[in-house]
Amino acid sequence: MPHDSIISTDQGTGRVAAAKKPGFYYNWGPQAWIDMWMSNTMLVKKAMPIISHTFVPILRLSGDKEQVDRDYDEIKSRREPVKWSDSPREKWRKRYGNFVREAEWALLELRRYYSQKQYEEIVIGTSVALSHENSPEFLKMMNSMSDKNKNKKAKPSKDGSRRPGRWSTFLFETFNPAHWLTGRATITEFDPANGLTVMEIPDCAWHTCGPRERLPNPDALPEEGCLNICKGPFEALFNGEGGGLKMEFEPHLPETSCTVRMSWATR
Repeated sequence: MPHDSIISTDQGTGRVAAAKKPGFYYNWGPQAWIDMWMSNTMLVKKAMPIISHTFVPILRLSGDKEQVDRDYDEIKSRREPVKWSDSPREKWRKRYGNFVREAEWALLELRRYYSQKQYEEIVIGTSVALSHENSPEFLKMMNSMSDKNKNKKAKPSKDGSRRPGRWSTFLFETFNPAHWLTGRATITEFDPANGLTVMEIPDCAWHTCGPRERLPNPDALPEEGCLNICKGPFEALFNGEGGGLKMEFEPHLPETSCTVRMSWATR
């Protein structure tokens, strides 16, 4: 795959290396085990086939089949092997990085053949359809968040802000169900009485799990997948229909941070 065939709006400025998070608890604590299990269940078993079973066959029909196969084999050769001796955190990181790398390659290649509308129909449309088919329990759990919080009221903190209390913060940072997708995150606004939660992600795992030198374009963030595998499908799946959960992603590209706004009807 020629380097000059890579398409990206990010020219390499602003790429931030992931902050090192050493320590036994980070690598072996409960959140690490949750993320390890979720990465295997949601990424390896349910998300990874979208590349080999959908995107690659479309690419074979769109261009030179033999060249596509050679390029796909080359990008697969960059996978980081998951070892039995790896910590739960490292197994999560490698699986996530492997998925992001191959997804980014496939999306950059699809860009070469299709218009924006066709591209979004292929990528976002397929992701949404597979989510409904393969992950109905996950979607049900996410949609239940709005119902569970509709009648709750948050007490303003001493400084007047709408942040969760210490216990809620501890539970979120220790058993965050979305941590496998985002990495470390903080709830900066929690107002269930008015149907609003805002989450800040300082270094999204989508951008920091895969080593830079192994990416299809080492000089750019994997923004195609960020916008069209993460942001696009989630916003389509959770669009607030009928007063349910609405999710809005605001990636701060070309930085690695992101703001996620979740809202729902309270009446």
